[in-house]
Amino acid sequence: MAAQMSKVSLVYHCAATVRFDEPLRVALQLNVGGTFEAIKFAETLAHLRVFVHVSTFYSNPYLKFVEPKYYSSPMDWRLCLRVIEEVPDDGMLNALTRKLIVGFPNTYTFTKNLAESLVNDYRCRLPLIIYRPSIVLFAVDDPSPGFSPSLMGAMGLFALVGAGILKTVYLGKETRLDITPQDVGIKCMLSYTKKGQEKYQKGPPKEIPVYMSSSCTHVPHTFTQIAEQMDTLGLWKKAAFEKSLMVPGCHYTDRRWVYQFLVFTKQILPALLIDLLLRLFGKRPQLMGVVRKAYQTLEVMQPFMFNNYDSPGVTEKDEISKENHGTDFHLNPFTDPDINGLVIRVSGQMLYSIRAHLFKEDPCTLPRSQRIHTIKTIIYQGLRLILLYKLVRWIWASYLGQHF
Repeated sequence: MAAQMSKVSLVYHCAATVRFDEPLRVALQLNVGGTFEAIKFAETLAHLRVFVHVSTFYSNPYLKFVEPKYYSSPMDWRLCLRVIEEVPDDGMLNALTRKLIVGFPNTYTFTKNLAESLVNDYRCRLPLIIYRPSIVLFAVDDPSPGFSPSLMGAMGLFALVGAGILKTVYLGKETRLDITPQDVGIKCMLSYTKKGQEKYQKGPPKEIPVYMSSSCTHVPHTFTQIAEQMDTLGLWKKAAFEKSLMVPGCHYTDRRWVYQFLVFTKQILPALLIDLLLRLFGKRPQLMGVVRKAYQTLEVMQPFMFNNYDSPGVTEKDEISKENHGTDFHLNPFTDPDINGLVIRVSGQMLYSIRAHLFKEDPCTLPRSQRIHTIKTIIYQGLRLILLYKLVRWIWASYLGQHF
């Protein structure tokens, strides 16, 4: 094994915890300490050509316009690693968290920023580059259109909407969905690997090469616009999940009181009822825990739900598109004449992928799931009409009936 490792020439450091609410100690150990260990390993490689550190487009969230360049960190990464060694008390460290990460909305962006600082400090000793993708979602082409690899991050939220559990999201109407499709992101990363290697052939550059992928320049549509089109086209019904609670669909609002009301009426109350029934039948309640986790996840994501971050987009997009044209590493989505149609089409394919690959549902059950979806919709609309009738009748009896 040691002999094989000694021949390694390319290193891609992608490992990290992506939980926004990770305790500071854990986030520092994994995102900063892990990067430090990876760099120490890279120093032992005699044939190293380039080390690619995968960061995030949101590593500098205090900036409204992010450029493909290194920004100095507000704290010393060495000091932070020393703090977690010298402060064994987690309670004290957690109490210090808000003071340490000032300017950052969570421990994830803070520690990814520190990791960039660490990588930058080694740029004269190793051929290092930084790659910052935005929100990594489905694949456009490879391994299959819409392929969804896991339930982490935004993918998990789409899955919860499809399962009829997540019914409302607190979101700014003008907030864009800045995405990096996984296959496009990997192809870009490979192109940047080549460019980074070329830059270090002339010796260490004055500044560490930084590359980014962001859809802000070629997918201008907001998250709400995309979600509404998915509803209008009936994509939730077409890919109806077998494992679903209520009718799929989600209400997006930028009013806090509306959001809280809908969370209580459409998520908490049904979850409590289902968990009560599970207890009565001697089974372990599960749904309230899922609802609570979804709510907490959206709460820590709020700084990104009401802010747009601008940038030049995909670094050297035209150049790498031209270089890879006609190859297996093509970047055709960048030049698609109907980019909006592409996003909606692949979003629908993503739902099928979630159903098949993540929920492990047999495609043969799809027609039955669609029929159940139709029945649920009829029942839901019927209940709404009954409630509306009761409300109108109560208003008439209480107020209007007295005057007519």
